Amino acid sequence: MSLNNDHSILSPGLIDSMRYGGYSNPATALAELIDNSFEARATQVEVLCKDRVEQYKQNTVERINEIAVLDNGSGMSKDELWHALRLGVGTRTARRGIGRFGMGLPYASISQCSRVDVYTWRNQDCIITTHMDLDEIKKNQLREIPIPTEVAMPDSWRSASKVLPAPTGTIVVWSKLDRCMWKKSTTIIRNSKNIAGRTYRRFLHSKKLRIRMASITQADDIKEEFDVLPNDPLYQMVPSSTPAPWDTTPMFKLDGEKPEVTFDVTGNDGTTHQVKLRFAFASNTAREKIDGKLAGTLPHGIHASKNLGVSVMRADREIDIDQNLLQTYNPRERWWGAEIEFPPGLDEFFGVTNNKQYATNFSTMTKIMGARSAQESATDMPYDEVEDHDMATIVKTLIMRIRHMRTQIMQQEKTQTTDPKRRHHVDEASKRREKEGHTSHTGEDRQAFPDAKRSVALRNTLSDLLTGEDLDTKVKKIIEDGLQVVFTKAALSGSQLFDLSLEGGVEVIKLNMNHNAYKNFITLLDDFDDDIGREDAIRRLKDAQIGLLLLLGSWARYEDEEPNDQKRKDLANTRFHWGMVLDDYLRR
Repeated sequence: MSLNNDHSILSPGLIDSMRYGGYSNPATALAELIDNSFEARATQVEVLCKDRVEQYKQNTVERINEIAVLDNGSGMSKDELWHALRLGVGTRTARRGIGRFGMGLPYASISQCSRVDVYTWRNQDCIITTHMDLDEIKKNQLREIPIPTEVAMPDSWRSASKVLPAPTGTIVVWSKLDRCMWKKSTTIIRNSKNIAGRTYRRFLHSKKLRIRMASITQADDIKEEFDVLPNDPLYQMVPSSTPAPWDTTPMFKLDGEKPEVTFDVTGNDGTTHQVKLRFAFASNTAREKIDGKLAGTLPHGIHASKNLGVSVMRADREIDIDQNLLQTYNPRERWWGAEIEFPPGLDEFFGVTNNKQYATNFSTMTKIMGARSAQESATDMPYDEVEDHDMATIVKTLIMRIRHMRTQIMQQEKTQTTDPKRRHHVDEASKRREKEGHTSHTGEDRQAFPDAKRSVALRNTLSDLLTGEDLDTKVKKIIEDGLQVVFTKAALSGSQLFDLSLEGGVEVIKLNMNHNAYKNFITLLDDFDDDIGREDAIRRLKDAQIGLLLLLGSWARYEDEEPNDQKRKDLANTRFHWGMVLDDYLRR
């Protein structure tokens, strides 16, 4: 584009208001600078975070002082640098690559700091610099971007860098970090590495880009450093940042015969572009317990819990991970991955924001249709009132494929029994009732039949859930442990909440994972990790309270709708006697 001689800065009030929007954390703001480096054909980028030492009461503490992003890209001319800090006057606005909007460098910078300095060179003998300082703007000491001047290479970054000296390149330095939410250098790089690894996973995987992050002391010593590894929400890329052994082996498997679905969409310019969807879910091995610990509590399960949602990819770069299609509070959601990819020519169709953080049109549609699909039990849903049918078709396909992956994930759990640590109270209550003289069919079978005959009956009961060695091991454990009650998860047909078998001297309770009461009530209290956060726990309890009230209300309605007087009395009698047993079971 043509560059003019207007180097004025927007009004101080407007700039101040712009600082409070667009970037959710320092990592997303840093991504804008990495974008610029990649667009400048850099193959190496460094994020260096330097602390300072502060006296706090009786102790000294380290706080972030400066952040620098260095690259070996093509650098800028004097004229390009002069315009680089002006909002909306970027030099890369064509519909190609990961740039376009001309907002990245200044907008991202002021979201975190009040001063940004830029050093750039196209040969090492001519390093030029300029800056923008919001304090100077407020004091009316700076009304235009200063004319770039020649300087020496900043020594403070040379010693910590593995890029410098580079024949060409750029250094962006953030100081006066008054809006950086992460206060230590180690916190910044640790929190940023997974986000950067996911955002630039394709470039990292193809070796087109290397990103190094380092934490530096006030004395310029390296405290911590690492190369960013790909972080793939579909868990297909290796090597990756996924904990071992899944750092070298794909943790997910592709879903179905068509793990990739393609749509043709016409952009605003009349050109037809392709939108691609991809799907994968966890392998059986990745879901297995280790030393009695659920897979979700293991390092690879925790890693997956930080990649929840549909990854939105634009020009090989992730711009968002949309979470509107998630089943809230369900830890099973970590075990599937979906990705949607589109080119810059569909920016208006997807509603890409100028800071490349969101695809607003896509997000709005997933929110509307996701909420609707959560209330639909049918395999198809009416979307006739949705105006954008192309977007609706894409999101509808996402919803249906995610449903399919959820079914596959639940099938993996058919062999899993409910956590005995949480369910042994039920077994104890059953045994207490027996000691107090309450007879039962299963109690009579335990007295009348030998273990061998009981084992045959139990094998028949559990054969639809387990096979082979797994079935043998399970039956043997039930008999040896003297269990009277066993809970299992099953994908049952029909509308029953649970199925009950009284064969083999054991009450085998099969919880129906396809029932809405399981999905919206039981799973809230059962399927969660031991390290559940306080906010998540509170939300679960509130939703479980609603589920309990709906459970009781549905029984009341069941009696109320019974037209036969005698059957209604029988139901009331059943409710009374069940209440007696329930009261006894809930004794402490």
